[in-house]
Amino acid sequence: MLKTEIAELINKDGLMFDIAQKVTYNRNLNAEEKEIYDICDAWVREIAETGNDRDCDIAAFIRRTITDEIYNAPDELLDEIFDRGTVDEFDDYQVFKTPKNTLQAYDAAIGGNVDKSYIDFEYLKPTWKHAQVEFELPYIEMRRNGFKSVALLTNYAVEALRNKQFYDIFTIVDNAIVGDEQAIVETGTTPSQTSMDKLSLYLLDRSTSPIAVCLSKYAQAIGRMTGYAQYMSEEMKNNFNRYGLVNFYDGVRIASISGAKKLVSGEKLLPDKKIFGIAGKIGTLDQKGNIRVYQTMDNNVEKVHVKVTGFQYGFAITDIEKVAKITLA
Repeated sequence: MLKTEIAELINKDGLMFDIAQKVTYNRNLNAEEKEIYDICDAWVREIAETGNDRDCDIAAFIRRTITDEIYNAPDELLDEIFDRGTVDEFDDYQVFKTPKNTLQAYDAAIGGNVDKSYIDFEYLKPTWKHAQVEFELPYIEMRRNGFKSVALLTNYAVEALRNKQFYDIFTIVDNAIVGDEQAIVETGTTPSQTSMDKLSLYLLDRSTSPIAVCLSKYAQAIGRMTGYAQYMSEEMKNNFNRYGLVNFYDGVRIASISGAKKLVSGEKLLPDKKIFGIAGKIGTLDQKGNIRVYQTMDNNVEKVHVKVTGFQYGFAITDIEKVAKITLA
């Protein structure tokens, strides 16, 4: 009976993960969620007592959760920057790069000819990345904390995969900007109104709804720039006083990334001392294949070994001209 209930719960979109998040972060459960939690808790404790999960339901739960949260759930920021899609595991493709307009108009006699202009048509292959997570789930933790032990590590796996993808994307974007108007250098540890004005002008020339992406400490520093307060509405001032972060600057939306979020290596999700401005979609971002989760019950050491693999993502930057950055030197 318990196994049938668990199989039904796993197949319900995001239900067990919603409860897993509430349990992980100590949020209150309603009566229905408490009943589901009790079923999940009994399921995990039974596996820990018997050392048997014949149909690999733990792996099924983790796989369904990661698929729902990373593959199927919208990501507002990445959706604004890239055209998103999916391809089969063994497929590849090329992306058409919008060429620069190099057509030149000449003064000409009626019926005459002028020099030809040439367009550089270019196709790009995506850069493919494959992220993988492996961990152990001790039986003693499953007996002690029940479903919460599985929920915690599932949350961590989702965060680790998302964080690596975000870090990889912005590292490539950072390296692709090399100079000219796109690379604004600010002498100092915080942005100035001069550098922010250069960034906003560059973006507004190319989009009516650009965004700037930066660590939260720079979103805070922008609101405290000398002379900026006079351009803030009362609502903007109230929001800044309440939350400490700026949401807009001169028509550019500010998307702040928490500096507390890091890879295990200690790297922040966004390169430090950088503010990125993005004027519309700059390329493609696709997921390849499906996530796979393998589990091995090791009763000799009383642990479940879990391997999360198959998280492949490819991105191709076709319009780097739509991106500019401030570098704090």
